[in-house]
Amino acid sequence: AFYPTSGGQPYDTGTLGAARVTDVSVDEAGEVWHLVDAPLAVGETVHGEIDWTRRFDHMQQHAGEHLLANAAKRLLGGHTIGLHLGAEISTIDMTLPAGKTHASDEEIRALEDDVNGWIQNDAPIRCWFPDAEELKALPLRKPPAVDEHIRIVQIGPHEFCACGGTHPASAGQIGLFKIVDARPSRGKL
Repeated sequence: AFYPTSGGQPYDTGTLGAARVTDVSVDEAGEVWHLVDAPLAVGETVHGEIDWTRRFDHMQQHAGEHLLANAAKRLLGGHTIGLHLGAEISTIDMTLPAGKTHASDEEIRALEDDVNGWIQNDAPIRCWFPDAEELKALPLRKPPAVDEHIRIVQIGPHEFCACGGTHPASAGQIGLFKIVDARPSRGKL
């Protein structure tokens, strides 16, 4: 139930019994590991509780990133190459066509308007594991990074992306979307 750090989305915190969960990671075998601030007895049954405020903030930011990446692709021909969700600042790295490293004020406003339009329309967010035939027919924004157990996230009629992250039930739950800065970093936007 605790989300491990993955794909730019931070881990969940919360409690397992009386112990605070301070980190969650996944190893190469797919095992999820919880770092806690106090020992737990072997074989003890514990109640886990996720810090919902933190989780929901990450869900909102992550779904907003989906919509921004989709708008950047449709409107600017951009491709997302990374993201970082933080408590105060979140960033997204993308490439633009022809080595462009700046977006104009008009392009930034168009991206914000596009994303906020889907939020205001409260587009549904659907997550599912399609079979191989259905997967081939989906208009994915980018190819999946894995070969099996591919989970698709769909937001509205345009955004289809393989993703294992956490998301709210609809775009309206994201809240207002605003780009506060856009500048090149390491030769990318």
